[in-house]
Amino acid sequence: MEQSNRPRQLHNLPSSSKIDWSKYETKYYLHFDKPVRIEHVKSNIQDPDWIASHAFLPSIHFDIQFKKYITISKDKSLPVSERKEKKKKVREIFYAAHKDRFIYKYYGDLLNHAYNDYSEKNGINDIALAYRNNKRGKNNVDFAYEVFDFLFRQEEAIVISLDFTKFFDHIDHLTLKQNIKTVLGVNKLTKDWYKLYKNLTQFTYVHKRDIDEVLKRKYGVKQLKDLMKDRSLKQIMTSAEYREFKRLHLYKNKKPYGIPQGSGMSAVCSNVHLIHFDQEVKGWAEKHQALYRRYCDDLILVIPVTDVSTNTLEELKEEVLQIIQGYNCLGIKIQEEKTEIRIYSNGSIVDESKVSSSLDYLGFVTDGQSVRIREKSLFKYYSRAYRKADFSRRVSFVTDRKGPRLKLYKIYTHLGFKFKGRGNFITYAYKAHKKMSELGVKSLIRQQVKRHWGKIQRRL
Repeated sequence: MEQSNRPRQLHNLPSSSKIDWSKYETKYYLHFDKPVRIEHVKSNIQDPDWIASHAFLPSIHFDIQFKKYITISKDKSLPVSERKEKKKKVREIFYAAHKDRFIYKYYGDLLNHAYNDYSEKNGINDIALAYRNNKRGKNNVDFAYEVFDFLFRQEEAIVISLDFTKFFDHIDHLTLKQNIKTVLGVNKLTKDWYKLYKNLTQFTYVHKRDIDEVLKRKYGVKQLKDLMKDRSLKQIMTSAEYREFKRLHLYKNKKPYGIPQGSGMSAVCSNVHLIHFDQEVKGWAEKHQALYRRYCDDLILVIPVTDVSTNTLEELKEEVLQIIQGYNCLGIKIQEEKTEIRIYSNGSIVDESKVSSSLDYLGFVTDGQSVRIREKSLFKYYSRAYRKADFSRRVSFVTDRKGPRLKLYKIYTHLGFKFKGRGNFITYAYKAHKKMSELGVKSLIRQQVKRHWGKIQRRL
């Protein structure tokens, strides 16, 4: 039976009346339960007793593989093939059942509100940039602009850019639990919060490939494809089939670290996990009149200096690394190949070897004289646009008529500035160009996308 609809106040957190329920959209992916509307579970997910007794379903796990190139030599006299090495990056994704997804999102929103209050009181509100719900209207353009603006206002500066290795996979459970209590302002987690914490850290899951095999055997490839296409298959299997399936294919995280990347609560937990780390690094930055910002597992420090000597560089670098090493036991470890040191002086940027270089931050690149969009972002945009154009061309060839172009134009050209109420990549590029032009250096962004229409038309 559903509980009362009265708004819920929890540990002095904002009540559910502060939650933006319009963001709780129904999704139609296939899982162990059927798609559900937020109106049908809204009162339940606000009831601590209902949450405490709720049986969470296992998440579905799959891997996303990325191919990227890393620099193995900074000698620009060598060909690109000898300076770059292809590396495969695997990201593990876990997606929750429909009802569970709403629960994680709701508690994630509550925790985000509490984190905002905590970070404001403790002076770290401007540090963490990702997964925040109090920075609406701002995006990577604004965050990159702030860093570049601070850098260009210095005569000389050292930039330290670091990435953590497999950040979500190594989040320490006990530290996370203590930090959640700290952020919520409680000495002990209530039964509903403990249930969320337990399911987030001791999460159960099944592999998508095992589910796919079961469905193919049951329906056959062709029928399954048709069922998925018209969404007539609402649920993976019956309750009886599920009980038999999980007996053979259920897995559980038994390690004292790691949370699933993909749940609606994981993102804010990544910030909560680093509250003390952020405070310590910020304290160090303030002593050096430096700017410190962190976007999830990607942190950057811009440190003004009066004399960029080798000793100064090594001392600052060693101090930062010592702070990070103090948190190694919490799973915070540096990804060595993505550590970058840059020196800004007289309007130019060089690396540690004093070779001309550039600073790459949140999808934007500057050499001190100009700003542009990262080539990787452009490559992804054109690759996707060309795939859409190729599909249209194939349809045109088969039907001997003009292929479908409306979606292509909306998503990938200047004609779709308000696609789905939001902008597209071209909109983003134009806004970025306008913002970066305020830096006092040349923005090349508009020039980078200027020929997008002609390129797509040629592909068609």
